[in-house]
Amino acid sequence: MNTLNQIERIKVKLRLAKNTDSFLEVFGALSHKYILNSPIKPRELNNFEKRYNITLPKDYKSFLTEIGCGGLEYKNSVVGNSGAGPDYGLYTLGNPFQFIVDPTLKHLEKEPFFNENTTEEIWQKIYDEMDDNISDKAYDIEIAKAYSGILNIGHSGCSGYLSIVLNGKNKGRVIQTYDEIEYCPHFFNETNFLDWYENWLDRIISGEEIMRQDYIFKSEKENDIVTQFISCIDDTYWQFRRLGYIRSLEALDSNSVKLLWKQYKSNKNEKQKSCILNFLTKFDYNNAKEEISKFSKRNPIGFLRNIHLYAREKTSDWTNEIDIIKMKNSKDLEVIEYIEFVTEFDLLSKRNNAEHK
Repeated sequence: MNTLNQIERIKVKLRLAKNTDSFLEVFGALSHKYILNSPIKPRELNNFEKRYNITLPKDYKSFLTEIGCGGLEYKNSVVGNSGAGPDYGLYTLGNPFQFIVDPTLKHLEKEPFFNENTTEEIWQKIYDEMDDNISDKAYDIEIAKAYSGILNIGHSGCSGYLSIVLNGKNKGRVIQTYDEIEYCPHFFNETNFLDWYENWLDRIISGEEIMRQDYIFKSEKENDIVTQFISCIDDTYWQFRRLGYIRSLEALDSNSVKLLWKQYKSNKNEKQKSCILNFLTKFDYNNAKEEISKFSKRNPIGFLRNIHLYAREKTSDWTNEIDIIKMKNSKDLEVIEYIEFVTEFDLLSKRNNAEHK
């Protein structure tokens, strides 16, 4: 994949991420669903820049004009029209929530106040020096100064926003900002937008963003967690909250495994069956092999994802099935991409690890 330029790599990785996070478990994915609308025309982007007297960072412009802009529409919501991206996704260009304050204050075209030398103490002074009786207009002016040269590009939940620096030496860097002045912004590690976006996709494809350990209350018993998962399996929210809980367990006792098998065999919903099969793959691999094999015929990408996330070290057990999938789906771009860039990488990693032992 490294032979592709970054724009083309991101296009491929966006499909890989969508197919790896098929249950929309990554934070915010239920909102954007990995949907990204068509790129905007350069003329539309130029009109935006002229209107606000700014020049958007090169990488961000490349994303908007070559990869996509916006996605699902949520009217009257801070999420607005947001396409595939970290947290709740990336705003379409011109979304009203992109502006921290009224853009007529011309804060976008100015040099940023916030930089890598801005400490929590320096930022706190902005709030401390405000009069308790400050007017709304005066407050907006102070906020415009604090967030000068910064444009929101997405919503990250609660009072948080994903933003990008428009001017100065940090131009193009993505930062975390807040609509409550008490909280100091901070930089993400990447120095440009495309690296930041690609690294987010990499964390999803690797499973890092999906397989995080969920916190389980010590008072919750394993059997209760499994029972609750089964009883709430038709409820999207609880279905996947419990998915994370069960996955966080090191092992399941025989009674819990029996409950999952019973639900698996009686369930007629294919998506729910594949969800349960994830657990059976993780916790009862040897007995699940026959069902995993059947799954490879019904849902090639689902099968590949299941092995990648729940039995990666067993990938070599399935080379025959993988070869058959590759032959039968030779014209299915997403299946072939998943094999070439995920499954074959897992096989190679295992061989490399074996050679170094």
